Amino acid sequence: MTDKDKAAWSGLWFWGALGVFLICTTFGLVLFGIYRSYFPNISGVRDDWNVFGALLGGFGSCIGAVATLATLLFLAHQNRKQQDFIEWQVKTQTFEQFLNHRKVFGERLGEIQSRYDHKIRFPEADTLYLGLFPNNGPANVDLVVKPESSEDYENLLGRLKTQFERLDSLLEKAEWSEAEAYGLATHLFELVSDLGFEWIGEPSDGDIIKGTFHTGINIYSLHEALRRMKQVYNVYLRFTGNPEFDGLNRGVSRFVSEALMQCGRLRRFVVYRSIPGLSTLQNLYFEICSLRDDSLNWLLPETYRLLESTFESREDVAQLNDVDHYVYILGLATQEVRSALLKLDEDDQRYARLKACRDSFYLIFDDIRKT
Repeated sequence: MTDKDKAAWSGLWFWGALGVFLICTTFGLVLFGIYRSYFPNISGVRDDWNVFGALLGGFGSCIGAVATLATLLFLAHQNRKQQDFIEWQVKTQTFEQFLNHRKVFGERLGEIQSRYDHKIRFPEADTLYLGLFPNNGPANVDLVVKPESSEDYENLLGRLKTQFERLDSLLEKAEWSEAEAYGLATHLFELVSDLGFEWIGEPSDGDIIKGTFHTGINIYSLHEALRRMKQVYNVYLRFTGNPEFDGLNRGVSRFVSEALMQCGRLRRFVVYRSIPGLSTLQNLYFEICSLRDDSLNWLLPETYRLLESTFESREDVAQLNDVDHYVYILGLATQEVRSALLKLDEDDQRYARLKACRDSFYLIFDDIRKT
């Protein structure tokens, strides 16, 4: 009730009470005026006094009834005011609870950012909060929200639950087509977007940046991004009163990492910045893996194992920034290619493929010398 409404009600109560008082007073004057007209003199007859007593008692009862009714109405009005006050208190407390709840959520996001040395941030924290608590506002605060996902309605927690469960099953695959690998990457993009954070750390080779959005996903260390996404998701689940997600515990198989590395559609979003010839070396890794002798053994086993260990993780790839280490790998590879060429006939298809590998290694040498 507004102040204007309260003033109007107070005015009505004043004029109502005054009106009742005037009516009762007028009624009493009229009643006893009529009585006086019939009995102008003081009588010594008992019956006359009985009549007067009955009249006076009736008038008193009438006044008492009116007073009782007025008291009840006044108490009802006071009760209404008390209810309005209690309602105002509840609204005030709910609003304060809403502000405090949202503040605590912001603090949780700050703790996540600190855990990752402030290399991630949540640019739309308020939007994220309302996504997790769609019914919360100044007049209502839900501390527990369950994931909901159906054809008619899906909340953010329900969408995240579906996405994480699908991702957990996808990572079990051992064979990947290029379309499936790109679908996995797209799924990861959407998951990071729904989690509401972005990577603001320094980009490194192998990071995926789509447009201006740095996903924080590195094709050489996919497990890091998955662990980070799972931790953020579990913070949301705990804060909304849900049990933690227990999936994504098997790690990332080489099949998944290599599927992303070989995906041509994805490569245009991958950073190849600090290491010269890295993209070419990555192509050579898969080419050398497919070069086999008649017994299906690798033609270049030492080179393959060396490249395999090089692409184990982001940190292993970063070791190529050490020029001496990089040159050592290229030198060993070209030497092994020369030895393998001596064992093949020139009309063998594998001979031409080996020569192409050798030429690619030489091109990487040239790129290193230019830097």
